[in-house]
Amino acid sequence: MDDGETHCDETLREVEAYLDGELDPSLSRSISHHLSDCSPCMQRAEFRKHLKELIHDKCAEREVPPDLSERIRALLHATPDDPTTT
Repeated sequence: MDDGETHCDETLREVEAYLDGELDPSLSRSISHHLSDCSPCMQRAEFRKHLKELIHDKCAEREVPPDLSERIRALLHATPDDPTTT
């Protein structure tokens, strides 16, 4: 794996916390910089952001079943080559 792939993996591992504003400023800046230079990572981050907004809008007044919540988390944290996500 080259350094670009490693940085992408690290960025995507932290993207949920980044979108939620839960990272320290230094790591947040690093991820922001990577996203601005890496279209594939930016597309995945934008998808996750849109998905979070959609779920929030649709489920804001309802209780989300625990099994659904866990399946969504698993999908968000899965890698594209993970056979358990198909």
